[in-house]
Amino acid sequence: MDFRLKVFVTAAEFLNYSHTAEALGISQPAVSKHIKALEDEYKVKLFSRQGNRYSLTYSGEILLEKAKKILSLYKDMAQESALLSTVTEGNFTIGIPCALYHGMFPDFAADWCRLSPNSNISHKILDLKQIEKAVLNGQVSVGIKDGGKEEDLDYFFTDILLAVSPSLTKDNQYIDIAETRLLFYEGDPETSAEISAMLSDSGINPTTLKVAATMKDPSAAIKFLVEYGRGTSSTAPPLVSFLWKSQVYKLINKGILKNINITELEDISRITRRYSVVRSPGNTLPTFTSFARGWAHSSSL
Repeated sequence: MDFRLKVFVTAAEFLNYSHTAEALGISQPAVSKHIKALEDEYKVKLFSRQGNRYSLTYSGEILLEKAKKILSLYKDMAQESALLSTVTEGNFTIGIPCALYHGMFPDFAADWCRLSPNSNISHKILDLKQIEKAVLNGQVSVGIKDGGKEEDLDYFFTDILLAVSPSLTKDNQYIDIAETRLLFYEGDPETSAEISAMLSDSGINPTTLKVAATMKDPSAAIKFLVEYGRGTSSTAPPLVSFLWKSQVYKLINKGILKNINITELEDISRITRRYSVVRSPGNTLPTFTSFARGWAHSSSL
């Protein structure tokens, strides 16, 4: 950790070098030295002094916000690194819903195996309603189920159903869904039912919309979007697909796909799933839950 940043943040809290030194277990001259080193490096004045009173300068206030974020990242890194000392050995099977299997699961499983090189992870694709029962029956070691709250210990992450498109559209433009070409996939009946219900609730008959293609799984839909969905001009009808954020988060972050707003759905609540980890009583994989939460956070899910 950059100790100078810790000195700066602590000094900004106490606004007293003597108290800062006492809190950090160093000398007061050492505090002054660290602060001076930061000021020299960034060519700004961090504190102003009137008598024995210190106050943050405007530059100090700006850098303080950044310093806190950096120290927070150091803390997160330390917590995730701590998992390395409690790695899991042996084999286990995870029950995974179809929507996650065709999205973030390969990256998730690969990162787990890097942290726990002596463990082998396998999977079973299950309907959401089957996962908790499969865990309790011993068919899988752990499962990712729909349900839970963010404050729960087993909370994983919240997924959001997005309308995504690679088509050439203006930023923040609202698009009439009746003027799009939709790309559906039918490999996840639960998601398909939710999409149909969402459209119907907004007064749209799904059967009247223009459908460019129907795929068997979201992976094929994403490939079709990327390879054939980009229009030749800004006036080309956008090719749109409803997909979960966990399936396309990397492509959206890279700018390959974009999340668009659709006029008719503007006032409709977004479809969300709050996933959590479910383990059988006495399960020996508590580290898996901690890893799952940290992984989702670091992946911006």
